Amino acid sequence: MDMWRGTAGQTVERVADEPRSARIDPAEHRSDRQWQRVTQIAIIATAVIALAAAMFVARAVLIPIVAAVIIGSVIGPAIEGLAKRGVPTALASLLIVAGLIAGLYGAAVALAGPVADWMGRAPEVGAILQERFAALKPSLQTVISLIESIQSIGRVAEPPMAVEIANSRMLESMVTLVTPVIGEFILFIGSLLFFLAGRVQIKRRVVQVMGPRSARLTALRVFREIEDRLGAYLVTATFINIGLGLATALMTWALGLPNPPLWGAAAGVLNYVPYVGPAVMTLILAVAGIVTFPGILEAMLPAAFFLMITSIEGQFLTPLIIGRRVALNPFAVFLSMAFWTWLWGPAGTFLSVPLLIAAMALADALLIKRRPQLPG
Repeated sequence: MDMWRGTAGQTVERVADEPRSARIDPAEHRSDRQWQRVTQIAIIATAVIALAAAMFVARAVLIPIVAAVIIGSVIGPAIEGLAKRGVPTALASLLIVAGLIAGLYGAAVALAGPVADWMGRAPEVGAILQERFAALKPSLQTVISLIESIQSIGRVAEPPMAVEIANSRMLESMVTLVTPVIGEFILFIGSLLFFLAGRVQIKRRVVQVMGPRSARLTALRVFREIEDRLGAYLVTATFINIGLGLATALMTWALGLPNPPLWGAAAGVLNYVPYVGPAVMTLILAVAGIVTFPGILEAMLPAAFFLMITSIEGQFLTPLIIGRRVALNPFAVFLSMAFWTWLWGPAGTFLSVPLLIAAMALADALLIKRRPQLPG
């Protein structure tokens, strides 16, 4: 008994003699956990900023590659179908890419005449617009003068700068603009060709890297879901945009607007960009109507009819056809367009919706088991 008391006494004394740092304070433990979370958030935010900066710097290389991967993911099932019928994958990829190039070349040749016509009429169009909006010139001049007065506050007056326009300068600017586009197009075609040829091997390698069997199945499900959603969206949207282009061409032809194929092609291409594309096309048709027709009511008819057509398409047809398979939140679409346009410019605007669809498919596949069952 005395021995037990002695041992217990020694234990109590040992606990009492332990340093204060060895004891666990709940408040300090909670503070450490909060600091760990803040550190993790800071690391993630730094990584996101660094990634965005790298994507901005490398946009000339990334944009063609990302576009090739997106389009290749849609065309990929067709390559698999041809492979099952005995067509080699490399040959099938080459045939599809050659067909795509031929289609783009044919469209460019068909629209080269109308585009050159309107570009040649640029001085005439400017003069007509200036004449039609002559009544608004005093009001616009007042607003411009007010803006210039506000901007000139606190600014040191500078002598007027002489501006000289030379044909060599204009030619140099056009070459500077066209050359990167040609290089990016070649990179896009090459990326698309090699991605289609090695798509199955790429998927197999990515899946093999995953350790457990459940992770491999999840990776396969993610690949399949992304391809299905992108295919459902892009293929269906392409047919819808072709129909919209044909309707626009017929409408402009019926109203007497020149070059109906040009307006139809522009409407179909711009409709790939939700909200912004139809708005830009409406403005283009309004300007074309003002230049072509003398009366203001007659000039506004092409824009008004197109606005009606695109409203029916955007509010009823597209949600009815692809809304059940690919449900897109308008706010998410707006944020995606704003981010990718800021990061990659007009090309990012066209790629924003497919990238959003791929991100949503990835998130749904990874988080489907963690979603709580909400009532109702």
